[in-house]
Amino acid sequence: MDSVFTDLSRFVPMQQALDSSARAQLDLTKQNLEGAGKSMAGNLDPKNSARLKQACTEFEALFIKQMLDSMRKTINKQDDMIKPGIADNIFQDMLYDEYSRKMAKTGDFGIADMLYKQFTQKVIQPTG
Repeated sequence: MDSVFTDLSRFVPMQQALDSSARAQLDLTKQNLEGAGKSMAGNLDPKNSARLKQACTEFEALFIKQMLDSMRKTINKQDDMIKPGIADNIFQDMLYDEYSRKMAKTGDFGIADMLYKQFTQKVIQPTG
């Protein structure tokens, strides 16, 4: 007799929702970067500068999240006293997402700063 606890099919939509949420967040970050980059035709006004900085920070957070997820996959959970379930995995995914946002805001990695400098430097056209 199958109980509610052994029926894992109800968690599949949750994982699909998490995957689609990550894709939506990546698309939004991409749109923010493109929008901020298009508006930098000449001088960068403070509003667009703030948008660009925010988009660069979001991209750094996504990069850090991917790195943390890869690191988390290497942990051997075979020896744990309490076997992790799907709810534990969802909680850890949300926790690592928040960790990545906090790490990106501290600016210790420097990816957002490098992107910001790359996007704001003037392009010199070669003559020839």
